[in-house]
Amino acid sequence: MKKLEDIPKKNIFEVPEGYFEKLPGIIQARVAKPEPTRWYWSSAVKFALPVLGLIALGIFWFTSQSGASFEQQLAEIQTEQLIAYLDDGDLNIDDLAETVTWSEIDLIELEDKVFESFDVAEDELDILLEEFSVEQENF
Repeated sequence: MKKLEDIPKKNIFEVPEGYFEKLPGIIQARVAKPEPTRWYWSSAVKFALPVLGLIALGIFWFTSQSGASFEQQLAEIQTEQLIAYLDDGDLNIDDLAETVTWSEIDLIELEDKVFESFDVAEDELDILLEEFSVEQENF
């Protein structure tokens, strides 16, 4: 068996010339942080415009749907159903009169609508006035 002392001492590892002088530069190049990318307005606008467009579209859709559907639903209620609902409810005329405030213009418009719905000839009106003992005022 060979003894450790019998093995010749020879340097089997060789370093290329100038390796240790170049080594710090090589390490720094590998470790150096890349420059952070900047956010430009064009990048932000590219992402913001579709989001803003969807928000605007959603607002438009919801506002147009809610206004039209309420009026349509209100128009679909039949008079008989409305009368039955009011008869069954706990609402009385005194409570309603306290909560509703009418302006003079509202009352005039209501009066005009009521009188437009009457289709009574003048002679029939005179008969009704006499029957119910109503005194006529001259306007």
